[in-house]
Amino acid sequence: MSEALRPSDPSSVGGFRLLRRLGAGGMGVVYLGRSEAGALAAVKVIRAQSAADDGFRARFAREAELAARADSPWVVPVLGADATAGEPWLATGFVAGPSLAEAVGEHGPLPTSAVRVLGSLLGAALAAVHAAGLVHRDVKPGNVLLAVDGPRLIDFGIARSADDTSLTAAGMVVGTPGFLAPEQARGEPAGAASDVFALGCVLAYASTGRPPFGTGAPDALLYRTVHDEPDLAGITGVLRGTLAACLAKEPGERPAAADLRLRLAEDFRLRPPAADAPRSPSAWLPDAVARTVAARAAESLALPDIEPTVVDDPGTGRGRPARRRLLLAGGALLVAGGGAGAALWATGRDDGPGKRTTARPSYVLGVQVTRSGAAAPLTRACERAARLAVAEYDATAGRAFDLGVRVLDDHGTVEGATAVAHELAADRSVVAVLGPVTELTLRAASLVYASAKLTHVSSTTGQNDYYVWSPTVTFQTGVGQQSAGTAIALQALLTGLAAPVGVVIDRSGGSAEFDQGGILVNQWRDALHAQVVPEVVAEDTDDAPAAVGRVLSRKVRDFVYLGPLDATVRAARQLSAAGFTGPRWMSHLLYGSDFPRLAGAAGEGWFVVTPVVDASALRTSAAERFTAAWRKRYGGDPDPYGAEAYDSVRMVLREFARTVPSGGGRPDRLALALRLHRARYQGIARTYTFNQYNQFDAAVQTMAGSTYIHRVHDGRFEQIGPVLAGRTKG
Repeated sequence: MSEALRPSDPSSVGGFRLLRRLGAGGMGVVYLGRSEAGALAAVKVIRAQSAADDGFRARFAREAELAARADSPWVVPVLGADATAGEPWLATGFVAGPSLAEAVGEHGPLPTSAVRVLGSLLGAALAAVHAAGLVHRDVKPGNVLLAVDGPRLIDFGIARSADDTSLTAAGMVVGTPGFLAPEQARGEPAGAASDVFALGCVLAYASTGRPPFGTGAPDALLYRTVHDEPDLAGITGVLRGTLAACLAKEPGERPAAADLRLRLAEDFRLRPPAADAPRSPSAWLPDAVARTVAARAAESLALPDIEPTVVDDPGTGRGRPARRRLLLAGGALLVAGGGAGAALWATGRDDGPGKRTTARPSYVLGVQVTRSGAAAPLTRACERAARLAVAEYDATAGRAFDLGVRVLDDHGTVEGATAVAHELAADRSVVAVLGPVTELTLRAASLVYASAKLTHVSSTTGQNDYYVWSPTVTFQTGVGQQSAGTAIALQALLTGLAAPVGVVIDRSGGSAEFDQGGILVNQWRDALHAQVVPEVVAEDTDDAPAAVGRVLSRKVRDFVYLGPLDATVRAARQLSAAGFTGPRWMSHLLYGSDFPRLAGAAGEGWFVVTPVVDASALRTSAAERFTAAWRKRYGGDPDPYGAEAYDSVRMVLREFARTVPSGGGRPDRLALALRLHRARYQGIARTYTFNQYNQFDAAVQTMAGSTYIHRVHDGRFEQIGPVLAGRTKG
C-alpha cells in the first residue's frame, strides 16, 4: 500500500513527478511517480550515504543497464535511471498489485491452476532474461508482483550478464537463502539453470505456502538446499513433476526456462477443467487475491491526493493535449496530425451446394456457439458467416475437397463448452473450429482443443491469456480488450472532444471493463492532459446511479460508462434526465447489442469505438462483394461481427487447403496451426497476422485506421468511419 509524500521528500526525480510513497528501507525510498510521457513508474531513490563508494554506483548502473535488456511483457520495464546523481535513482514500470509473498502470506497458497499460469509466465520472463545474456540471481516471492493479466518479475539489483564475474567476489553467496540454487549456496557462479531452480522454489512456495527447504538460519537453509530433497508434499500431477525437475541438484538436469510454458500449459488431458480452475479467462487468481489486486489498481486510478492537470483551450474550455501521444496497452502509439440454398443436417451440418464425388475428400468445419443470452447476436453472426464462406468455397470449380459445417451450441457454460469441444475434437472429419464466441466458453474449450491439437479461431473474444494453457492451436482474430480504452481516447484526441471526463467502471461488466477503464483513465489524464473523474462500481451492488450522480456533480463535459447492457441503459436514462448532452461513450462490447432500442431517445448520440466494422458502410470492392453476398443469402445487411468471422473462416480454409495431402486422406491437424501462425491474410477491412501468442497483431496502423466510430442514430448503430477519418463533434 502507498502513503502520502512527506515534507522531506522531493517533488520530482529525473523528470518523474512523485505522487506517493510505495515503500522505504535502509538504503532508500521507492516512490510512485509519473513520467513526462504520462507513464506511472516505481522510482527507487538511493540515499546519498548508501551510494558513497564508486563500487556501489557501478553496480547500480549495471542494474539499470541489465534490466533494460530484458524484453518480455512479464518483466517490469526500465523507464530511466541515473547512477551519477547525488542520490542515484532507477524508474521502472509501476504494477498496481501485491507481491507473491504478500498474497500468499495474507491469503494462503494459490490453487494449482494459478500456480501453473504463474510458472508458465515467469518461465517466459526468465527466458527473455536469459535470451538477453543475463542471469537474474534473486528470483523469490518478493520479486514477483501479481496483476490481473499475469505476474511481473522485478528487481534486477543483483542480476549480471552470464559471462560477467567482475562484481562478485569468489566464494560469495549471492541471492536469498531458501530461494537459491545449490551452486549458489556453495558460492559458485550462477547460470540460467540457477534461476530455474529459484523459480521452482517460488512455485513450491506458491503451492504450499512454505519454502521447499524450510525456514530458519541462513546457514541451515544453505545446507538443506545443497544436501536435502525439497518438500513438495501436497503437490501432485504435472506440477509436481515439473517442480521436481526444476529443483534437480545438478544444473544440467533442469529444464530451460522457455520449456516451462509447454510443460505447464500444454500437458492438459481431455477432461473438464479442474475444480480449482479459474472461472473466467482473466481470473487466474483466486477471488481473495484478485480483490486485493483490484483494490490496488483502483487506488492507482483515483490517486485522490493528486490534482489532475488540465490544459484549457481558451475558445472552448476543453482540455487541449500538449503532445499527441497515446499508450496502446502499455506501449506507445504515436499519432501524426491530420487526419444457393443448402441442406442442413440434423446435427447441424451444412454440405453446401457442391456435388459430392468420390474423387474428392470431404471435411467439416466445426462452429461452436452460444445461442442464448447476450451472446446470441454473436452466434448469429458467426454461424451465418461460416455458412456463407463454406458455401462460396463449395461453389468453387476445381476445388481440392468438399466442405461441410457442423454447428454445436455450448449453452454458455463451462460444462457445455467442454462437452462440445470434446464432441468436435472426437469427430475426425472436423479439421478446424470457429469459436467459441465468449470468454468463459473459450477458456474451457481451449483446454480440450489444445489436447486434441485441433485448431480453432475465435473472432469475438479479446482477453489475452489463452495461450498460457493453449499456446499452439488457439487463435484470436479479435482485437484485445485493453485497446478499447485507447480507442476512445484516440477518438477524443483526433475529433477535439477531449475535455474533463467522468469515467464509471462497472465491475459487474467483468474484468474487460476494468482493464480498458484503467487504460482510458491514465491516457485521458496523462496523454490528453484533461481532467478525469473516475468512479468504480463494485460487483453485486446497486451503487451505479450514485456513482453517475457524483460524476455529474463534478461538472464534467464528457462521460464514459463501461459496464453491462442494462446498467449502461440506466446510465443513459439518468444522464438524459439530468440534461447532459456532452459526448458519451459505452463499452465496445455493446456494439451490435439492443442498446439503441432499450435506451430509446436517451441513447441517441452515444458513441461506441470498436475494431468491428459495418462492411455495408465501406466502399471497397471487397466490402461490397461481401455485403452483396450476405444480402443475397440472408436478405439483409451483414450482422455486427459478421465480417470478422467471415474473414477468419476464409483465412483458415486457405491455410487448411495447403495441408491437404495430394492423394486425399487425413491431414495432420497440427499442420494447420503451424501454418496459421505464420499466415498473412488481407480481409475485408484489415490485414490479419498473429503475434507469438497467436493473437491478432494489432499494429499502430490497425489501431488507428481499422478501428471504427459508431454512433446511435435513429435507433440504430450508424458507422461514422475509421477513427483517423472521424471529425464529428459531439
